Amino acid sequence: MSAATRSLSAVLTVLFLAGFYLHADLALGETLKVPAIGALIGGCGLLALYLGRLRHGDLVFVAVWIGIAVASLVLNPALWDGRFRGQYGGDYATSFIVFLASLAIGLGVFSGLRLWRPEALARLALSALLILLVGVVAERWLGLAEISNTVRALLYPQDLTYAEDIRDRLLYGGVRPKLFTAEPSHIGKFYVLILLTWYATAAGQWRRPALYALLAAGVLLIQSPTVLVVLPAIWTADLCRSRGGLGWALAIGAALVLAPLGVVAAEALFAGRLEHILSGQDTSFIIRFVLPFEVLARVWADYPLFGLGLGAKESGIPYAIAAAQHLGLDAGILIATTSPLGNNGLAIGLIQLGLVGSLAFSASLIAFWRFACGRHWPFAATAMLGYLLLIGGINDPRF
Repeated sequence: MSAATRSLSAVLTVLFLAGFYLHADLALGETLKVPAIGALIGGCGLLALYLGRLRHGDLVFVAVWIGIAVASLVLNPALWDGRFRGQYGGDYATSFIVFLASLAIGLGVFSGLRLWRPEALARLALSALLILLVGVVAERWLGLAEISNTVRALLYPQDLTYAEDIRDRLLYGGVRPKLFTAEPSHIGKFYVLILLTWYATAAGQWRRPALYALLAAGVLLIQSPTVLVVLPAIWTADLCRSRGGLGWALAIGAALVLAPLGVVAAEALFAGRLEHILSGQDTSFIIRFVLPFEVLARVWADYPLFGLGLGAKESGIPYAIAAAQHLGLDAGILIATTSPLGNNGLAIGLIQLGLVGSLAFSASLIAFWRFACGRHWPFAATAMLGYLLLIGGINDPRF
């Protein structure tokens, strides 16, 4: 690989990471937008750069995923209803295009990063983690918040920009950092992904204590409970790395000791949020972890085999309204959001694909992880499962 190619690859990778982190859309009109524009340019640029290096297995899996997506629509009984297709056909078409773009981004980034040495990937990930932590400190205590809020106002529509400072002070004891993103949780989501990437590629005996130091720093500074979802994934990584014997025992022992400590720490750090959740007052928690599965139960009662089809959103609104009313939520406010079916990628995937589609998709993912990760595939699976609980859907560049 030439020096020019390596430099271009590095630039496109950084552009992808920045676009992935910001998740800002390019508005081309009142109704037309290009999602995650930075990630799209970076990922598709990497795909074009490494098109000749794609492997047969890469193309097979992409073809399988596109086939499952098409089947979820063609085999969806609801879509054969002319009124249904006429009302929601455009939404399905848009979501399908986004899904294809997301596959192109993922294939491009995977093709590019596969050529990096593990130690180089670890340095890249660690640099991103440290930049995030420094940025969060600067926003909270060094006056970066004003600049961050100005940039956020330029990047995101007003209805997508988190401004619940009073809620933050009540539940977290202070205003959480946003660091140029639409909402605080986006920092946590990105931090989770990069922290797992670093742990998967770093080497040395200091790796494990450094991980817990970075995890603690993320929880304390970002103040997002979502960061804690890395724990099951890193314990799975330890089990995959250990080849039995003492290593296996140490990995299990660490999990058994640190799990209750993590629960105690979470209760102490997020006591206000936990109290709201347990008392049923935390609408955000309900929309993320309760409502989506309520909608899922109602959808599967009508369409258990193939769900509502990949990209379903507006077509599931009747189910979302019924679920919201049952849970005591304001259905009008819910429908006005960008996630009327809730905000849980795992549940959304099951809603869109149904039982048969979900089983096919899961089997293909496991096969891909075995192809890409070898015996470490359970780590990839656990990490993806945790990440799915944080993002809003499977037809999305973040997936």
